[in-house]
Amino acid sequence: SSGINAEYGGVECGQSIVIAVSVLINSLINLNADCWPEHMFSLYLVCPFIGVSCAVLYYNWYPSKVFVGDTFCYFAGMTFAALGILGHFSKTMLMFFIPQIFNFVLSVPQLFHFVPSPRHRLP
Repeated sequence: SSGINAEYGGVECGQSIVIAVSVLINSLINLNADCWPEHMFSLYLVCPFIGVSCAVLYYNWYPSKVFVGDTFCYFAGMTFAALGILGHFSKTMLMFFIPQIFNFVLSVPQLFHFVPSPRHRLP
């Protein structure tokens, strides 16, 4: 649901960085647990993702030179899904997405045209 705010400069990249840093911290904390190989695998995936997202955020910040659109949102969602499933912490990943779910619930009236919103790009 980060694509809902795609018209604001850098929001989808910023949200993805916040979630990725949360995954990074979670994996670092759980490296001493019994399931350390899964968390090491998630570190291998999330560190490059944070680097790429920071670079995209730099060019997507106001005034934007790069417009990521749905492509980055699909890429970020797919990366987080792979991290949660292959890292065996899908419930923790769902907890990291609570702000995204809250954002979607708040945007439902605008998405389904119950409330007119001139700033939304939907037809």
